[in-house]
Amino acid sequence: MTNLEQLQVIETICKEGSFQKASEKLHKVRSAISYSVKQMESHYGIQIFTRDTYRPELTAEGKMLIVQIRRLLQHASDFETFVKEMKGDIETELRLGIGSLFPIEKITELLLELKKTFPTTTIHLDVEVASGERRLIDEDVDIAICGSLNRHSSVDYLQIDTINIPLVISKALVPSLSEPLSENDLLQYPQVIMKSSDQQAPDTGILDETIKWYVTDLATKKALIESGLGWGRMPLHLVDEEIQSGKLLVLDTYGELNLPIYVAKLKSKPQGPVAKAIWQHFNE
Repeated sequence: MTNLEQLQVIETICKEGSFQKASEKLHKVRSAISYSVKQMESHYGIQIFTRDTYRPELTAEGKMLIVQIRRLLQHASDFETFVKEMKGDIETELRLGIGSLFPIEKITELLLELKKTFPTTTIHLDVEVASGERRLIDEDVDIAICGSLNRHSSVDYLQIDTINIPLVISKALVPSLSEPLSENDLLQYPQVIMKSSDQQAPDTGILDETIKWYVTDLATKKALIESGLGWGRMPLHLVDEEIQSGKLLVLDTYGELNLPIYVAKLKSKPQGPVAKAIWQHFNE
């Protein structure tokens, strides 16, 4: 008889696209992944994956089987969720992913309340650059506060904010904006880009033809733009004072960008009391 671990191996191979990536995802040696597949194939007398292609592909039987596998795994996940939430075990650790665009001061009150209510729980704050949703899906964080223009079917979203992210340039670089700057005008100045911490997602909104400065945090990006080393988008709450004083000028070249901010969690992942308290805080 097969077990859930073997079913998880099959599903992960399909999702990741190779035996090697499945072994990395499940933290198992590749030989253990292959053995699980062979065990299941031998037990039921079927072939799940073809051996004729570079990447594993499901056979006709495998395509029918994976539908049932995913259904069983979902039932197992629902059962785990039910039991854990029924017991109400307090998490010893909780990983909270926070998008770098989100003002951290907006959750300090929440963090103080969590410290008071759950003093034994360790909170890990992971500040992410355009990757909070990906890390949530990969289960690297338990809850994410992130900006997103699209929604993933496996994630529950609750919108908590909207952040205006204007395109700005230093007055030292462009003394006046008597006429709007076109894209061709911007090509003569470097673009300051904060790289995404999601290696699977490309950085967006980049002009291929322009010189680029790559940074890893908003403070550095702001310093470079303000000093006249380039242009780029910045959250309004970080540059509003500089815009009001005239140090930074707002460009209309690409129009406004208002990014919805969500608190997000996986639909299939059980929530303990701490995670529930975070979700409820925003839901109120």
